[in-house]
Amino acid sequence: MMRTLALVGVVALAGGIAAGDVIVTFGYTDLYGAYSTGTGIFTADAADVGSTRTSGDVTRIGMPGDTADFDAGFVSRSSFADVGLSMSITGVTSNSATGSGQLILTDDDGDTIACDVHGQFANGGFGIYFFTGYLTNVTLSGTTFDGTDGGSFDMDLPGNEPYEGALIQLFIHGASHFFTNNFAGVSVQLSGEIIPAPAGVLALAVLGPVGSRRRR
Repeated sequence: MMRTLALVGVVALAGGIAAGDVIVTFGYTDLYGAYSTGTGIFTADAADVGSTRTSGDVTRIGMPGDTADFDAGFVSRSSFADVGLSMSITGVTSNSATGSGQLILTDDDGDTIACDVHGQFANGGFGIYFFTGYLTNVTLSGTTFDGTDGGSFDMDLPGNEPYEGALIQLFIHGASHFFTNNFAGVSVQLSGEIIPAPAGVLALAVLGPVGSRRRR
């Protein structure tokens, strides 16, 4: 039986970046996760398949602020709205692995938020796997980011592109044996934030389990 758990991890940004500096947050639940040992590629995509019915939201923080909402199964009701995460998995050991790739969030009429992703997976035991990483080269294409189920915000964000950010993601699947076997249909939870690029280097600090960012 497929199971999911709450998000875990906290990301610290170098140079004293405060919570108020975050300009966009996003969170999606029940993405469809898969991995191929042949290609070494892990993917997590929006889906509406059986119990894997992706939902989520993307929020602009500050003024003018608003939230683009994507209710369960939105990918089947929109010609464009989607989430796509693809990462090459390397350096796999029994307890850790490195993931590098790209994340693209697409709204109801095809506007996008795209970025590079890099970070570390950790084997938490009991079939629980965590990922904590950072976002670089965050770029926005479009004028407004529109939810399939209401809400929209202006994509003319403060600061200059490319932005940076943090990504926290978790999936659970005891049969995956931590990237040593093929798997598909794993329920993936995805959460992150975007900030204006700081002068310093982005640093990561996993501080322990916390609650899920969103539940739907």
